[in-house]
Amino acid sequence: MALITQIIHDYLILFAMVNAVGNLPVFADLTSGLDKSARRKTYRIAVLTGAGIVVSFAIFGSLILKNVFSVSTDSFKIAGGILVFAVAAKGVITGIQRKNNSTTDYENIAVFPLGFPFLAGPGTIVTTILLLQTSGSLITGATAILVYLSIYPILHLAGVLEKALGRVAILVAARILYIFICAKAVAYILEGLQSYLS
Repeated sequence: MALITQIIHDYLILFAMVNAVGNLPVFADLTSGLDKSARRKTYRIAVLTGAGIVVSFAIFGSLILKNVFSVSTDSFKIAGGILVFAVAAKGVITGIQRKNNSTTDYENIAVFPLGFPFLAGPGTIVTTILLLQTSGSLITGATAILVYLSIYPILHLAGVLEKALGRVAILVAARILYIFICAKAVAYILEGLQSYLS
C-alpha cells in the first residue's frame, strides 16, 4: 500500500509539472497545419521524446548531470530556463514557423519544441531528479512512464479544442500561455541564480 501511495504521489507531482492539459492551446498551435495522420505521428514522437528524456533522468539523473556533464541542477535550471524562454518568446512574437506538412517538418516539431522543452522541460527534469533522490530510480522511472502514457491521449484533445474554439481563439490562448511559459522560464533562471548568489 505504501508503494502505491508513493507512486500516486509522485505521479501527481510529475503530471502537474508537465502540465499537458494547461498547455493544450500551445500544442494545438504547434500542430495546427498538420493533417490527422501527421498529428498522430507528431504526438507519438513527442511523447516518446519527452518520456525518453525524463525516464533517462529518472534512472541516471544525478549521474548524468554531475558525473557526465559536471553541472549542478541550478546550472541546468538556468540553461534550461534560457532555452524555454527563447522558444516561448518566439511563440509570442512570431508564432512557431511551420512549413507545408512535410515529414521532416512534423518530426522536427515533435522533437523540438513539443517533446523538448514543452513535454520535458527543465522543471520536469529537475523534479524528476528530486523524486529520484526520495523514491529511488525504479519508482521514479515507473512513475514517469505512467505519466507519459496518460499524456498521449490527452494531446489528442488539442485538435478537439481547436475545432471547438476556432483558430483565432487558439492563437490568442496560445500567445497568452507562451507569455506565462516565458515567466516560468525566468523563474527557473532566477532560482538557479539565487542558489549561486546565496
